[in-house]
Formats: sequence, structure tokens, C-alpha cells
Amino acid sequence: MRILIVGAGSVSGKSALQAAKAAGATVIATTSRKENLPGADHTIHDIDLENPAAVDLILADRFLTEQPLDYIAYIPARGAVGISLEEAEASMVEPSLSYSVRPYLKLHKALHPKKTIALSGFITMEPLLKIYGAMCFTKIAMEQLAVDHPKDLQIIRIGMFHSNSVRGIMILAQRRFMRDPSYQPEWRAEWKASGKKFPEFFYAKNYKCEEETYRIHGQGKPFRPTEPSDIAEGFRLAFSGESKPIINVLGPWLWTEDSMPVLPESIQSRMHFVPTDLNLI
Repeated sequence: MRILIVGAGSVSGKSALQAAKAAGATVIATTSRKENLPGADHTIHDIDLENPAAVDLILADRFLTEQPLDYIAYIPARGAVGISLEEAEASMVEPSLSYSVRPYLKLHKALHPKKTIALSGFITMEPLLKIYGAMCFTKIAMEQLAVDHPKDLQIIRIGMFHSNSVRGIMILAQRRFMRDPSYQPEWRAEWKASGKKFPEFFYAKNYKCEEETYRIHGQGKPFRPTEPSDIAEGFRLAFSGESKPIINVLGPWLWTEDSMPVLPESIQSRMHFVPTDLNLI
């Protein structure tokens, strides 16, 4: 088995690499740095997905293309965050798609793996709708693509975990609160009453929402926040040939789905923000 992991240096990328090596796969990994990635059999360096030529640079690697590929795991995601869904504008969505989605569609079309796997989150929960801004539309679009093309695409939807990217989103959200005292007054009052720093308040709020919303899938296991080893378990399931387009990982809770969740009206009414040319075909 041969697996390409794009963005293997991140927390989720390392979890994908761990699962791939446990499956006995040959791993080709990309990084924006010049150093080889520990555990990878081959590293493609200096891949900056802000560069429009990034995918072509990956495809120019001979080690990658000399033999067929089984899976692509695409980790990178970026977008206008730290604002509420309602504040997101249509002009914010395309830059996010160009970084987070279009590259893996292009890689899939060029490399013809059995399946390309990308990451989403439990984006319809209220806490995330309040700070994930334009990324909400990107993640929903990714999930819809997987549901529409289950033989080719797959999403691992993961619970919130500690990482630099999540921490950065929280910092942006906190700055928004600090800059505008009238912003989301009910949430602001709840945060201040908690006596916690904003990241601690948000993590606690989100974890409570995760547990209450998805307890039905816990199969009697107690809830705990998602850890890198849980993400690796999601990738293990994907690399073992799971056919359902959505793999859910929420701490120790793991389940699969083949349809989209019910989208709140705040998302449904703005789905025209996602361009119609976003497709695998």
C-alpha cells in the first residue's frame, strides 16, 4: 500500500502517518519545510499551498508517480475564521476552497488513488458556528463532495482537539470580542461570568456540546475530548477500506455515516456562497 499525506507535519498529519505506517504502507509526505518528516519513506519538500503551482510541484515528484497510489490523505485547511457564520461573506469562501479543497480534487484526478481522504469537524454545532466563519461553508462543501462521490472521496469528521491552528482561531475570536463590546453579548456575558480565559471557556463549551449532541453514538463509553490517537484510529479505519463517506471521530466514539447532517438555516440560506464548479468531475 502507498499513501500520500499532504501536510504530514501537523497534529492530524502525524496521526495519519502513524496509521499509515501501522498498516504497513509506504508513506510519501509533503511539508512546507526543507527537513525530512520523521516516519515518512519519502518527503516532498517546500510545498506551500498558497502557491498556485503547489499541486504541480507535488505531481512532478518521480517517487510519487512511479507506482500507483492507494490513498491520499489531505490535511491542510485555511479560511476566514475567528468570526461568526453570519459575518462570513461570499468573497471569503473561494480563497478557503482554493487552499482546502481544490488541491485535493486536482491530486485525485491526476493520481487516481482508491480514495482521497480529507478532514472536517462537527461544524453544525453552535460553538463552532460562532467562530469558524467562512470555514463552515468549506467544511460542509467537503462533506457534500464525499457524500456525492463515496467511491472516490471520504471525510474524517473529528472532534475538537488541542493544536496550534485551533488555538489560533480562538485567539482571533477573543480579539473580536475584545475589540467590540457589543459583539455576541450573550456569549460575552457567559464567558465573563465563567471567570475563565477565553480558550478555556470555549473548549469547555464545545466539549459539553459534543457530549450532549452525540452521546447516542458513545455505545456506553464515557466521553472525553479527542486526542491524536483517536484521529489515528479514524485514519486506520479509512486505510482499511471503510466504504462509508463519513467517518466520525469524537474522543473514543467512532461511527460512520452515508448522508449529510441536517444543516441549520443559517448555513442553508448561504450555501450559494459555494461556487457551482466545485466538483470531482
